[in-house]
Parts: sequence; C-alpha cells; structure tokens
Amino acid sequence: MNNPITGAHLIDENMHELINHGKPEFPVAFYGDGYKYLGSRSYYAHWHNEIEVTIAIKGDIAISCNDSTILVKEGDAILINSNILHCILHDNYPKSIVQTIVFNPVIIYGYHTSDIERLYVLPIINSDRDYYYLKDTKKEGNWGKKCIDAFLNAIRFNISKKDGYELGIKIMLMDAWYILYRNVPKSEVVGNTFSAKVLLVKNAINFIHKNYMNEITLDDISRNSLLSKSELCKLFKKYVNQSPIQYLLRHRISNACYYLSYSDKPVTEIANRVGISDPNYFAISFKKIMKMSPTQYRRKVASINDENKVDDFQDSDIHPGSVPLF
Repeated sequence: MNNPITGAHLIDENMHELINHGKPEFPVAFYGDGYKYLGSRSYYAHWHNEIEVTIAIKGDIAISCNDSTILVKEGDAILINSNILHCILHDNYPKSIVQTIVFNPVIIYGYHTSDIERLYVLPIINSDRDYYYLKDTKKEGNWGKKCIDAFLNAIRFNISKKDGYELGIKIMLMDAWYILYRNVPKSEVVGNTFSAKVLLVKNAINFIHKNYMNEITLDDISRNSLLSKSELCKLFKKYVNQSPIQYLLRHRISNACYYLSYSDKPVTEIANRVGISDPNYFAISFKKIMKMSPTQYRRKVASINDENKVDDFQDSDIHPGSVPLF
C-alpha cells in the first residue's frame, strides 16, 4: 500500500514491493510526480516482478539499477526490467517531474506459454539487461521517440478514462513493446543474474526490514551482512544513495508515516513501534525528513483533496491519488 503523501511503500523482507500495481483483471498502474507542497520525497531501493517505465517529463532524473546509475535526460525514458533492484535518486534532481508506468508483462502476452510470451517477451525480460534506455534523438524515424510516444499515449488514455480506455492502454503498451523488441538486442539467457555486491546490499536491507523495530546499530547490520562497516557504507552509498543508518532511519519514518496515515495511535506509541524509543528524537528526525511534525503530517493526510494533482503533463491533470514510485 502506498502512503498518500510520501509515496513511500511497504517492502517485504526480500525488498519485494507489497503493492498491487493495477488489479488482477488489468495489471497496469500509472504514477505521477510533482506535488507542490511537499518538501521531501521518499526513495527506496526495491524490486518487483513487473516492468517499470519512467519518463523524464521535466528536467533530468538519476536512477540506480543494480550496479549502475543512469542519468535519464529530459524527454527520454528508461524501461527497468523485471526483478531489478532500483530506486529514483530524487535528491539529485529535486525539481524534476516524472511519469511512471508499472505493468505485468502478461498484458502483452495474454497467457502463460503463449507464442507471444515465448518469442517476444521472454527474450527481453530474461536477458542480462537490467534496463533499456529509450532516447529521443530528435531525428525523424527515431525508434526511441516512437516508443516513448506510445507510452505517453497510454498515459493519456489513462487520464481520459473514456469508454474503452483500457483497450487504448493495452494497444499502446503492445505498440511500445513491438518497437522495443524490433530495436534492442535479445538474449536467450534464462533469469537475471545479479552481482555479488548487489546481493550483499539486498541481504543488509533484508536485515534492516526484519529488525527496524528493534534497537539495531551499524555493527549489527555489518555483522549480519558479513561485511566490514566501511565496506557496508561504501556499498550502500553506491547502490542506495545513503548510509545504512540513514536508510534505517528513513525506513522507520516511512513506517511511522503509514501508522500516522492509517491509525489513530498516539505519536509516542508509533515511535516505539518503529524502533525509536526517544519521542524527542523521533519528533526531530521526523521533521527533518518530512519537513513537518508528525501531528502536522497526520492532519495533512486527512486534508488531501483534488488540489494535490499534477498539472505539468501535456496540459492534462493526473488523477488525484497518483504518487511517486521509488
């Protein structure tokens, strides 16, 4: 479940998102960015089974994918493959605006073991490519631009919600996939392979997610990750864009946001639930990250309305409830 303000989401012990993108009958979800009053945006390293397409609508954006950090230039897009550890590094480009589509590839191939899945989907999602960069070269006939336009048209269909819009979305996603398939290298590699360093980071985050509600230290994370503290910090900086302790604190605050949004528990009880026993430290940390107090945050959640929607995308409003994916 996404938090209505931060876009922060819950992740299981393996960093797999506990979010249903779309619905089983139509597994496609659209997420917008650009809330005007927010002073902070959450970002998390995570992975999911679905394909994720992020388009840089306004400004550049940096995205971490396994071992790489990719700068997506304004007007370009990136397609992140299934089960790839990734996060959007918003702090690097805080004024940028993105649009994201997350979809299960079943929307392309229809049913398991179909020829479409075997011939045209598996060669892409089972390749050794973590991502595909879609570039608008501004040249006539550029396939990257055509692919991006198809994804943008899918977003427009979703915004319009006119009769038959689901068909329009499906057609545009299939159009984009066809263009991608015809223009990128394919592979017969079965299953993605991750570097040992990425797996070590996953193990460390796994430990944090299992134990954030307890008193844990850098020594604890390091010991359970079989890494020295210096190596642990170095890998976190590279792949997660923050230190292990910063990640731990943000994860605690993210979970506190969830409790503030969906329960009436007292702030002190919530602080204890997320592993912060000192209420003053909790209040200071919360305000530093969220730019508002826990009480103000709870009130803000209650007051969210139609004013909080994006109006920077092609003169069309994204429906309220769109939140950033990280």
